[in-house]
Amino acid sequence: MTIKEIENLSGMTRANIRFYEAEGLFTPARDSNGYRNYTERDLEILKRIRLLRTLHLSLDAIRSASNGEKNLEEVLLDHLIHLKEEEKGLIQCREICEQICRDHPSYDTFDAQHYLNLLSAPRNSAPQELKEDAFPKVTVPWRRFFARDLDFVLYSLIFDAFRALVFGINIEADLPMGPRFLSVLFFGGILSIFTQNIFVLLAEPLFLSLTGTTPGKLCFGLKVTAPDGKRLTYREALRRTWDVLRKGFGFFIPIYGFIRLYKSYRACKQEKTLYWEENSVLHLKSENLPLGILAWLAVNPLALLLTSHMNHMAALPPNKAPLTIAQFCENFNDSEDFFGIERQLNLPPSLSSGLGAIPDSALYLDQTGRWTKSPGTPYMSQDGEYAPLPDFQFTEKDGFMTGMGFSYTVENENVKVSSYGESMALAAVSYICAQDDYTFQPDTPEEIFDQVKEKADYFEDFSFTYDGVTVTCDFDYEGYDLAFDSYDTYILEPVYGEEAYFSIDFSIVSVR
Repeated sequence: MTIKEIENLSGMTRANIRFYEAEGLFTPARDSNGYRNYTERDLEILKRIRLLRTLHLSLDAIRSASNGEKNLEEVLLDHLIHLKEEEKGLIQCREICEQICRDHPSYDTFDAQHYLNLLSAPRNSAPQELKEDAFPKVTVPWRRFFARDLDFVLYSLIFDAFRALVFGINIEADLPMGPRFLSVLFFGGILSIFTQNIFVLLAEPLFLSLTGTTPGKLCFGLKVTAPDGKRLTYREALRRTWDVLRKGFGFFIPIYGFIRLYKSYRACKQEKTLYWEENSVLHLKSENLPLGILAWLAVNPLALLLTSHMNHMAALPPNKAPLTIAQFCENFNDSEDFFGIERQLNLPPSLSSGLGAIPDSALYLDQTGRWTKSPGTPYMSQDGEYAPLPDFQFTEKDGFMTGMGFSYTVENENVKVSSYGESMALAAVSYICAQDDYTFQPDTPEEIFDQVKEKADYFEDFSFTYDGVTVTCDFDYEGYDLAFDSYDTYILEPVYGEEAYFSIDFSIVSVR
């Protein structure tokens, strides 16, 4: 029988049944998958327990009859002495006990259902004793919510550190701020949802099986044990975490996950046994609430700082100065991947991005500094509609770079000019952030990238100096109009009937 079936037949709640199992009054068999399989004998034992508890016998008295320390008649005679001292409300219980004694049954064979039918209370109404025979139900849904969010912040920190410091991924581009797992519920992409589920499944069962709690639960005074008070095994903890993800958060699938979270909240408020609590018990130390609040308030801003710092680390180029041309090119390509630029750098975003199934056509630098298309992607030719992407020119000393840049001039040609801001910004990050004395203060890699790109995107002259490296760009054009393009970008379009002229001179020079 399943837990639901034996609930209905015994007239007990599953909390009662789990409690009596933990007290050692019966031991159900388990299937190969670990779930309990209740038998007719288990049902008879539970009915006997229900009858005797309804008759106000103590658990110790029932246990002594169950394990043979005393026979049932002896236990009932002792209890009769107590019942006869009770007031009129216990007369019925006394009469039932007297009837059982007159029948001279043994504990292992007497028909509990017969005597349950003699009671005046309806069969399925639970007496006060049965209400007391259960582990205290821990509700506090908001405390559990913030404990879970604190755990999720810590799990995410470990996961983000792995992605940023090992793979150099731009982790700040993934999710908005706010409670971490709510962000995943509403905004998570397929890859983010999958990886978050996998990481929770890896981390949480280890914490529960080794310590009986998690960092968030510990701060908020929560602990998880098996019904017998022992720590969960790893297999039990893994199943519990799986059920939490499946029934509690809907695997963080947007909208559906929020629905599951809300239903779990309602069930918790109504003091129902949640699906993942069938084989575990949640304990609470209410005095830990101030510690939990302080921990949540402290960890969240600290996590934001650590995430930001890890992202700065991920943005650093792989090669440090002095740089060869090949090393600079590797830095440039790495930065292009980090900032998520997947198009030809002389074209505006609207032409080569967002085209559904068409692959991106990013251009990368080969080891000599010449542009080459990304392997396996098409080159999206614009048939001379836009000015080409100029090649970089390098200056060297003893085989190492001392500077780089490019120049380009177009005169009386009917071509549009898109901003070269991203190529200049990537070059600046690739060279400046590779210097030995470079630090994140006052400018992080992201800030250097944004400062250069912002000026260049509006075709404005600029000159910046960072840690002994000067970045300069001079624009000169006439016969062109500054036109707004998609994705908040501008391009230069030649004015019909006017002589068009455009030139750009960009350089990065070490001044030391």
